[in-house]
Amino acid sequence: MGKLTKKIRPTKNNLSKIPKQSGAYLLCRGNNPPYVGSASAGNLQKRIKQQLNIKRGITSIRYKPTGSEREARFWEKIYRDKYNPDQKKV
Repeated sequence: MGKLTKKIRPTKNNLSKIPKQSGAYLLCRGNNPPYVGSASAGNLQKRIKQQLNIKRGITSIRYKPTGSEREARFWEKIYRDKYNPDQKKV
């Protein structure tokens, strides 16, 4: 299985370290199942920041940079199936 980063807190400093490339990510809220998403090329950092503005109470972030949007969507599906088997893709 693809390696995600260790959990990081959603601080301004940590967010600035997220790569500007495609990738899959998990937004965690305590012990609840994470929100799983993906971002196209050059948008992983931007997409996570956008989601943090929408989703309140996020306590940690994990992500996996990828080489392409297609690979990011592949990992999004893998992580969605693993962490949220009942989550509907919006």
